Amino acid sequence: MISLRRSGAEFFLWLLALTLLCNSEPRGEIVEAWAVGDGEKVFRFDPEHPSRERNSIWDGEKIQLKGLYNEILAFQIIVVADNRGAKSVEVSVTPPRNHTEGFSIGGTTPGLYGSGGSIEVFSQHYIQVRNPTPPSWVYASSTAAPEEMTGWIPDALIPPNAIPGRGGMPLDIPPTQRTERRVQKLIEIVPAAPRQNQGFWIDLHLPRDRSFPDGLYSSFVQVRSEGQVVASIPLEVTLLPFYLPDENHSNVWMFSGDVEPYFPELSAAQVERMIKFEGHRHRIDMVGGFKVNRSSFDEKMMDDYSGYLNGDFYRPGNGYSGPGEGKGEKLFPIGMYGALTRTAFTDKMSAQAESDLWVSWFEKNAPDVIFFWYIIDEPGEVQFPWIIERAEWIHQNPGPGSRLPVFTTRSFTEGLSGAINLWAGNENVSLDSAQKARSEGQHHWFYNGKRPHWGSTVVEMAAVDLRMIPWVQYIAQIETWFYWHGTQWYHNWQGPKGHLHQRVFSAPVTFTSDGTDLCNGEGVMFYPGRMPFYPDEDRGLNALLPSIRLKNIRRGRQDYEIMYLAEQVAGREAVLKIIRGPLPSILDEAEHLGPTPWSTNGNDYDRAREELLLLLEKESSQ
Repeated sequence: MISLRRSGAEFFLWLLALTLLCNSEPRGEIVEAWAVGDGEKVFRFDPEHPSRERNSIWDGEKIQLKGLYNEILAFQIIVVADNRGAKSVEVSVTPPRNHTEGFSIGGTTPGLYGSGGSIEVFSQHYIQVRNPTPPSWVYASSTAAPEEMTGWIPDALIPPNAIPGRGGMPLDIPPTQRTERRVQKLIEIVPAAPRQNQGFWIDLHLPRDRSFPDGLYSSFVQVRSEGQVVASIPLEVTLLPFYLPDENHSNVWMFSGDVEPYFPELSAAQVERMIKFEGHRHRIDMVGGFKVNRSSFDEKMMDDYSGYLNGDFYRPGNGYSGPGEGKGEKLFPIGMYGALTRTAFTDKMSAQAESDLWVSWFEKNAPDVIFFWYIIDEPGEVQFPWIIERAEWIHQNPGPGSRLPVFTTRSFTEGLSGAINLWAGNENVSLDSAQKARSEGQHHWFYNGKRPHWGSTVVEMAAVDLRMIPWVQYIAQIETWFYWHGTQWYHNWQGPKGHLHQRVFSAPVTFTSDGTDLCNGEGVMFYPGRMPFYPDEDRGLNALLPSIRLKNIRRGRQDYEIMYLAEQVAGREAVLKIIRGPLPSILDEAEHLGPTPWSTNGNDYDRAREELLLLLEKESSQ
């Protein structure tokens, strides 16, 4: 029995403590933290995600990763809070240490992207999607769509030094709320969720310095709330004795434009370099959106630009560090989206003189770069005679300009087979058409998203939609995938949103051509660190902010290089046997109006990658 007899002082203190406890505001708390790889999107209100208990990198207790020198391994920490939220939450990673030799990944080289590795942590920003992107040019039919396309979806990744309250760390997880929404004559009421997720993204840059020993490195991931450690998760990283190539053996080409107004404190040259560097670190050629691509030939302008082509600008002496040091861009479009077709190439004499200048410069200064005249975008049959006439101006040029390839965004078409040298299709891209173009000395590429034939690009799609595209490139031997825009914060001229600065952090529809194809997140792979047009969305950073979709492009690009390495020791057929597991049907093998036939589960791609690494280890040891 507990005695209730107390002295007067004791009773007063007890009563005071009881009063304070009763009158204090209930405090939220973190109830769980778990890990998942980079191939999943965990929605904010998805407390029972199937990867929660176990997945390819998480056994329920610790995180286990494996990678090559010069590879970037990414994973997510999902912090689960109760309905009251949590205060001052942050995630940190202790530099993984090799306890035999004493080396630490990211623990010796100052700053990011150093040769000894580095660690980046981002908070995940959620955007509410109420109305899913309808079937259109991004995916063919509702049968190809993901099961879940609405809710609070993570995409933008915010660095810890962003403005507090806008993704910077530490951050507050707000209480969940009951919501009401009028749907025609009804009111839809959603009660406050009992739990919610806050994701954190970690990029672990493995060393490029081969003096670091291969083998096991270990550390901890810590989750703090209000300065107190609430979770400490063991992390094990196995560094394999192979180096991921700096040079890419396939291409991803992404356009960007209208970025300068968002960064008024930076010069045009600084903005250009920022775009180039961030793309390069993600193994993407950010080309086509610069003055040099929409101007008639200018020797000084090209000489000034040449550092991007020969790799000189991608060296530490010019401010760059990270994957691809010293490696130049592979592609150069002349007259992006047809910008020069009615000016520098307006008639036969002008077109031949202009083509002579371009070909002469590239053959002398950048002979390994694929350069081409972007004659027209997405032409219809009515434009075929016009295309043939202008292509003949080039092909019949008596000078060096006859060697200028002509490019358009259309799948291989017999009626244009003598006019077009480089194709990029979105409709009817087949394994046969790509092979036929190669046999005739042409290039056949593909562009944008197209479920069920390959991954889609809108924000509701699975994370691996973007990862699997380089896998398609490997299987089909398609050299280049082109994405039409990575920074469409300022809507292009089309549709009811034409020439509008967009609220890309809060309004999900970022592209529509006619008001019906309302595409969520389309054209936005990077997010702006500054937002002068909507100050409440400004993150206060003169930087391009990445996205989960962008990171999955990088993951797929790195996968391709692992395939390349494995092919060198085991042969192409051995690689195909592994990667065809998650991708049994692609391109024209998939039924156009049918369901998505390839896996949308990140674990399946991770398992295939693990098989590739085992193949590489086995064959290299013989």
